[in-house]
Amino acid sequence: MPAKIPATIVTGFLGSGKTTLIRHMLQNANGKRIALIINEFGDLGVDGDILKGCGEEVCSKDDIVELSNGCICCTVADDFIPTMEALLARNPAPDHIVIETSGLALPQPLVRAFNWPGISTRVTVDGVVTVVDGRAVQDGQFAHNIAAVDAQRAADDNLDHETPLSELFEDQIACADMIVVNKTDLLTAEEAENLATRLRADSRDGVQVVKTSMGALPVDVLLGQGIGAEGDLESRHEIH
Repeated sequence: MPAKIPATIVTGFLGSGKTTLIRHMLQNANGKRIALIINEFGDLGVDGDILKGCGEEVCSKDDIVELSNGCICCTVADDFIPTMEALLARNPAPDHIVIETSGLALPQPLVRAFNWPGISTRVTVDGVVTVVDGRAVQDGQFAHNIAAVDAQRAADDNLDHETPLSELFEDQIACADMIVVNKTDLLTAEEAENLATRLRADSRDGVQVVKTSMGALPVDVLLGQGIGAEGDLESRHEIH
C-alpha cells in the first residue's frame, strides 16, 4: 500500500497571520509540491495573494482550492470530503496538503473527517498548527480586529455554532500540535516569552510553542511532524 499523503491543518483567527505563514512556507518549499485548501471565509481573493512569489513547480492555481461556502467545520460532508477526494485522485498526487481553516472553525470536526472511508487509507493529519496573534492574545482579545471576526460570523449562513472567541481560542489550543505565536515584533521579549510559557502550560504535553513574526518559519518545522492526529482524538477533544 502506498504511503499516506500528509496533511497539515492551519487554524487561527482572522488576522492572526495564517495566510502570511502559508505564503512564506510556499516560497521556501524546497521543491515540495503542496496543494492548498483555503477556507478563510470572508477573505476572498486570498488564493491570488498566496500565489505571489510562488513557483509553478511548488503550487499553481490548480493546486489551490478555495471553499467559500462557510466555515469548513460546518460543511465537512458537503465541501471538504469531495475536495479531498478530488485532490487525492490527481496524478501525480501532491506531496503534502495544507488546509487553512476559517478563523471560526473548530478544528476537531475537521480532524475527525480524516477517519472517513476513502480518506483514512490515503491521507493522514501530519499535524495541527494553531497560529495566534501574539499582541491580541497578550491584550486579552484573541483577535486583532474583533469587528472583522464578527462580520465574518454574520456573513456565514452555514455556521452552526455560536462559540465565543475565548472558547474558540481554547478549542484551537486544545487541538494544536504546534502553536505559532505570531507578531512577536509587536511584543517585548519578556511579553513574548511569558505568553509562550502560558500557552505551553495551557496545551497538551509535547505541543511545540514557537515564536515568530511575519509567519517566517522553516518549512521543515511546519511540515513533517508525523503526528497522525486523526488517531489521537481523545486527547484533543473539544473543551466547549
